[in-house]
Amino acid sequence: MTQIDARELMERLTLGLPTTLEKRPGICDVRFSDYSPTPRHTLVSWEQRNTCMLPDDLKNFYLTTDGMLLTWKVKIGDNEFPLGRLEINPIADLAKLSTTGSTSSASSSISLADVDYNSDSEDESNDQSHGHPHFDGRSRIFELDSCNGFGKVCLVYIKATPGMPAQNTEIWFLDRALNWSFLAKDFTTYYRLMLVHIGLPQWQYAFTPIGLSPKVKQWFSMYAPIRLKINEDLMESSDSTNTLDVPIVKVDWQRVFKGKLPEKLTKGKGQGAGGQGTSKKKQPVNPSIMASKSMTGMRHGRSTKPWT
Repeated sequence: MTQIDARELMERLTLGLPTTLEKRPGICDVRFSDYSPTPRHTLVSWEQRNTCMLPDDLKNFYLTTDGMLLTWKVKIGDNEFPLGRLEINPIADLAKLSTTGSTSSASSSISLADVDYNSDSEDESNDQSHGHPHFDGRSRIFELDSCNGFGKVCLVYIKATPGMPAQNTEIWFLDRALNWSFLAKDFTTYYRLMLVHIGLPQWQYAFTPIGLSPKVKQWFSMYAPIRLKINEDLMESSDSTNTLDVPIVKVDWQRVFKGKLPEKLTKGKGQGAGGQGTSKKKQPVNPSIMASKSMTGMRHGRSTKPWT
């Protein structure tokens, strides 16, 4: 395959991404590897060896090119730093993650099966429509991308029966803490996600509870600001669905206390004038008390000080 053919093939596979990157300011040294198509018998041999049927979209990809690697750098001052990386492992590197090991106490070695055994209770309480992958043989896991050591993008056969060919696949991300995060239901959807994130480092963490680091967010704001906004909106919507929706009751205090304040004032004025209040019955008047009150009133009329 000539260099011109390889360039044209990469442009078609990535929907013109190399040309788009070269036109962006600050991006330089856009490179792509020239892979030949995978022979069909190699794919058949892989399926027989791993007792798994490759999905049609991934099989067609390998029949077009045996993997993909597209890298680009950024120029800061006079220095160039590698930043972007889009990679799909060749069929020879589509290796199975080790799931060997036992949870018996007789063995002193710790394996991925032991980690999976300890998390069974968490998986049972999970109400998601699709269960998490398992390391203990219930799932068959193959590495699509090593992500430069920050995690692994895996082709996962969720429900696998020993001795039977596995067919149904999903794409999951395994982080450094051995936690699984769902990425896509098929290879085509994941491939599109990889293209829209233009190979920015650790972009898979946008679909994990951890989220993007502050440093990665800075690169996103420079080269993929729209995608950063979409990812943040998705995180906010997922957080809002996990919180309790408690309705806020607004109280109109004017309506609550309407008519109460004038009633209090009226009642206070009636008591201050010496009355008993409107709700109480009238008591019979004692003549001696009335006489003493009249004498007091006369004294008040002579002087403002009753004791003079």
